[in-house]
Amino acid sequence: MRSLGAGTSHLGDDHGLASLNEVAVLGVMWSVLNGFLQGAAVLGAAGVDASVFAPAAKIGVETVAGWLPGYARQIDAGAYPPLDATIDTHLTTMRHLVDESAALGVSTELPALVKALADRAVAAGHGGDGYAALIEQFRKPSEG
Repeated sequence: MRSLGAGTSHLGDDHGLASLNEVAVLGVMWSVLNGFLQGAAVLGAAGVDASVFAPAAKIGVETVAGWLPGYARQIDAGAYPPLDATIDTHLTTMRHLVDESAALGVSTELPALVKALADRAVAAGHGGDGYAALIEQFRKPSEG
């Protein structure tokens, strides 16, 4: 079995940060896997096997992984230029995924959650910013 981490890095003098890093990596893993499962459910409802979807999903995951260093720089700088699209633009396709999922009888919980985060980012004035601005929503404690 392979480690999910990418080797070693110094996170600071607090030894607990190593464990926290592992938890953060698990969060990424589950988000990627759940996104794949959502896509497989949507396509499966239309009669497409998950094994047919997997290669396209893998390319999508690899593409998104390539964006991470740039997003990290934006987060660290606290500036979120819309290099690919604004959050407002992403919201249009998020609505489409929610609607298509519902129309196919597939759970809308995951895409509705993502859309809710984007809706809150827009309400906070980030609609014209790039996707990395959603970090501001993740930094807030959960409501209710």
